[in-house]
Amino acid sequence: MPGRDGIPSVTEVLGVFTDFTRIRPDVLAHAAERGTIVHQACAAIAEGLWSLKVCPDCAGYVKSFERWFDMVDTVHMVEAELTHSIYNYMGHLDLCVTLRGDLSPRVIDLKTPVTEGATWKAQISAYEALVIDNTDLQCRQSGSLRLRADGGFPKFTQNDGDIGAFNAFLNALASYRYFK
Repeated sequence: MPGRDGIPSVTEVLGVFTDFTRIRPDVLAHAAERGTIVHQACAAIAEGLWSLKVCPDCAGYVKSFERWFDMVDTVHMVEAELTHSIYNYMGHLDLCVTLRGDLSPRVIDLKTPVTEGATWKAQISAYEALVIDNTDLQCRQSGSLRLRADGGFPKFTQNDGDIGAFNAFLNALASYRYFK
């Protein structure tokens, strides 16, 4: 189902390439709920509004984010919903920040799974294109930040300007439009 005003979201476009059929529905529902709570808590921290108490199941992920967030110099966007003016898709990105010592901002997509998903690079490339299209920011070194359940320092996987990932997204977008 298309997003706002019939414009497809990045998640909708790439959703067909994500297979959760081997995960029990109750486990998947719990993971989705945990992800939502963790994202809300991390957004509050990034906006300087930290007052949210989280359940023990989520506390380690939030602590992991706090450890990483100490490196942030400038917060440009938090939970921003953007639409691309040329390709006509929308996305809801988690963060756009500049880390201390960086010369340019980066899109950060928060993740709670232990292993990297097949669509993550395409997703982050699409978000980076949204930021570039909607702002004067030129993002570099964007990637996924896998938060750790034990509160340890998270793992960052950088996209490295992979044009193939954005092309894969554009092909998925074209296929989505054709079949929908």
